[in-house]
Amino acid sequence: MRPTITILASGTLGDVRPLAALARGLHAAGHSVRMATHARFASLVHSQGLAFHCIEGNPSDLLLHDDAALTLDSGVMRGVVATLRYTRLAQAVYARLLDTATAACHGSAALIVSLASCWGQLIAHALGVPCLWAPLQPIIPTTRFPSPLLPATLRLGARARRLSYTAVELAAWLPWRTVLRRWRARAPGSRHAPLDPFALARQTLARFVYGFSPHIVPPPDDWPPHHTVAGYWFLDDPTERLAPEIESFLAAGDPPIAIGFGSMGGRRPHDDAVLALETLHLAQRRGVLFGSAEVARLAAGRHDVLVVPHAPHRLLFPRLAAAVHHGGAGTTAASLRAGIPTITVPVGIDQPFWGARVAAIGAGPPPVLRRHATPDRLAHAIATAMDDLITVRAAAIGRLIGAEDGIERAVEVITRVVR
Repeated sequence: MRPTITILASGTLGDVRPLAALARGLHAAGHSVRMATHARFASLVHSQGLAFHCIEGNPSDLLLHDDAALTLDSGVMRGVVATLRYTRLAQAVYARLLDTATAACHGSAALIVSLASCWGQLIAHALGVPCLWAPLQPIIPTTRFPSPLLPATLRLGARARRLSYTAVELAAWLPWRTVLRRWRARAPGSRHAPLDPFALARQTLARFVYGFSPHIVPPPDDWPPHHTVAGYWFLDDPTERLAPEIESFLAAGDPPIAIGFGSMGGRRPHDDAVLALETLHLAQRRGVLFGSAEVARLAAGRHDVLVVPHAPHRLLFPRLAAAVHHGGAGTTAASLRAGIPTITVPVGIDQPFWGARVAAIGAGPPPVLRRHATPDRLAHAIATAMDDLITVRAAAIGRLIGAEDGIERAVEVITRVVR
């Protein structure tokens, strides 16, 4: 039997699903793989035929109760105060996360981490095993563009663009330095390694394989050679079907617009629903809204709108006229693969970056930041997205992504490290 690879996955469903797809690809290639993630993702892991190890404490869960933390969506001051509050509350969560993740990794021959589980680099070093990084966004310094994790897109010079990554790295680990120091005091291995997982990755020449398409973000020329942009990692389920009510709605008229703001963008469901409904009215378009029962109540009586809690993007998106969403990495990948125009309404984290990339490649209009979004502006963005140049370009991008096999490429890279 091959040595066991443990994939450490934390964060939201959008963070975990691509890693589950990668895990399935490694398993299909003959590797022994287990996923260490949170209890709410256990059914997802088991459905892929993978071993599941539970890690406790998900800091992302705290964000569901605060619509300002880690964003500037509600103003700079409120965002800073909310982020500081989140950091304070998350200290105990991180401590539990590190302890249970360390226990879950015992017996591993290698670890795979992403941005949301970057602390796994420290665990790998403590256990004396290789660590491979599998980020869903660019996180290594380049002069080509600023860090995608800045709270807003900024126009910076080449030196400042490169320095922006240092600022983001510090923000990613420095607030947890006390927790990390206490963890290391009881963890195995050296007590003298850096607490900064990014510095430790550079020091150990950790291999990086990225889960996004080189057609969307071409690899920068100044990245080290041990960094590979593999392509997207889609978790497709051949047994999935669209719900009958969705099929009926699609058949009843012109291709609709889908609107959804994701787990982070949808922390204000009432306001988001009103924005979506008024936008569709002004745009004179039918729409599929991703939302809760409250959203369905607001849309009651609207025959041009269908509200659903969820639907498989792989099956729904190709039958749409366009998709309006928060610009998360996974949802952006899905709408681009579908070959339809994409309108992004970013809230924070890497969403403005993906929105800017969509516009840069011509697959959609410039992003409309959530704090600036109004029905008039979104209706105008939808009209812009229906331009022939954008629809043709979006379709071409969809064909390019459809011809990739990001999972196969990533498995090749990982297999060279873990034999």
